[in-house]
Order: sequence, then structure tokens, then C-alpha cells
Amino acid sequence: MFFIVGPLRTGSSLLSRCLDDHPDVLCFCESEINRTLWNPYSVVLHMARMQHHGFTTLEFAQLLNRKRQQDIDDTMRWYDEASAIAKTRWEKPEATLIGDKSPDFFTAPRLVQVLQRECRLLYTIRDPRAIFRSIVRAPNSPPQDMHTRWENLKKNFKAWEDRLTQENILVVRYENLVMNPEKTMSEVYRHLGIAYSDRFLQDFQRLFPSRFLWKTAIDLKTGVRNDFEPARIDAWRTDLTKEELDYVRSDQEARKIMDHFGYEWS
Repeated sequence: MFFIVGPLRTGSSLLSRCLDDHPDVLCFCESEINRTLWNPYSVVLHMARMQHHGFTTLEFAQLLNRKRQQDIDDTMRWYDEASAIAKTRWEKPEATLIGDKSPDFFTAPRLVQVLQRECRLLYTIRDPRAIFRSIVRAPNSPPQDMHTRWENLKKNFKAWEDRLTQENILVVRYENLVMNPEKTMSEVYRHLGIAYSDRFLQDFQRLFPSRFLWKTAIDLKTGVRNDFEPARIDAWRTDLTKEELDYVRSDQEARKIMDHFGYEWS
């Protein structure tokens, strides 16, 4: 198995879509099983996400039946059973590599320990100023939600910081994925041990497109991919006010993220 564990608003949904396009891969995009069997135990959110993945309410309930919270074996058993359904539902019977993505794995430290020890991981990251813009410009977002998302960015990095040099973790910068998708996906495939496929660049109708969450990754009605948007990389430069940029600059933890991943103040 593999997991995409980077913070929110770092292109993890786009990467999930690209990976799920590979003929050998099934990639859940925030199944939220981690938030159901581990803190904060959000069963309703998990059910909603699985419906977007094409699962029925009965299947959702059967998959959770006899699964114990805070239990690694039962968590992995859920993936085994869910992927068996997904292979049929998503018409990928030959898929052999199973993945999921969530920016919230960090809320379960013991789960983090197991994943970093036993699985291939992809850590997506993006210029914190662009993340801040994405958070504060989100429509109809209450101030408390914006604050929580910004704090979760920093908590996510803190949870994974000491592990990012491990051989089983590949850092994937959003900027690289958008500017040079073929090279970046080649590195991702190599990390996961699968052959290169350019299917992620093809215009076909993907099943249950709403599971990929964002229209920047896919047309949520037709399931056809949207083009990569390099212009989104530098949108923060013209869209953030001086006061907002000063706020990010004054945040020592955000500065640490920028320094760690080589984002320059300019």
C-alpha cells in the first residue's frame, strides 16, 4: 500500500487523480477511514466520502462491521475489503497497488508510526504563501475554519518533519507536478515501483469524479481531467495583501516550512 500524507491545499487531490489513472493503481481520495477508526472518529464524514467513491450505504456499514478503533490490523483489513469492491466499481480488476490520501493522518501518532515504517509514502508540499491564499480566499469559509486549516498545515509538517528523509517517503512539490507533470509522475511511479503510464494526461471519463474533491483536478460532472494550471503557482503574488504576506512572514513555523523545502522569500 501507499499513502499520500502531505498537508491540505498542496495538490494531494490532483496527485491522487493522476495515480488512480494508472491501470495498476486504486487510489482512494480521502476515504476518511483514518478519521473513523482513529481520532476524531468522524463516521458521518466517512460515509459521505464513501458515497462519493461509489459505495452504497450497506457496503459502507458492512465494511465497518467488527472493525476496532485504534487497531492497525483492522484498518488494513478495511483497505483489503474496500479495494475488492473498488476494483469492480471503478472497473479496474487488475489493479495491484492500493492507496489513499489524507492531510489528517497526523492526528493519529501511532498510525503515523506504522505508515512510516511499513508503507510507501508521498508527501505533497506547496509554497505556504500559496496555501495561505487558498485558505483565506475559499468562499464561505468562517474565520475559525481558516485558522484551523492554517494551524493544521503546521501540525502536519511537525508530525512528519523528522521522517521526510526516509527512503520510503518521496516529497512531491505541487509546483513540480504542475510545471513538469511527466517528469514528476515518472519519479512518483519509480518510488512506488510501477511502470510509467501517461494515462494521467489522457482525456477520458473517470468514474465517480466527485471523489477527487476539486475541480482543479477534474471536471466534477464529466470526469474528464482539467489541464494543469501553472498560473496558480504565483497567484499569491498578486492576490495577497501586504498585511497577509506580513502575517505569513511573521509565522515562525511557516518560515521553517519554507526553509525546509527551499521556498525563498522574495
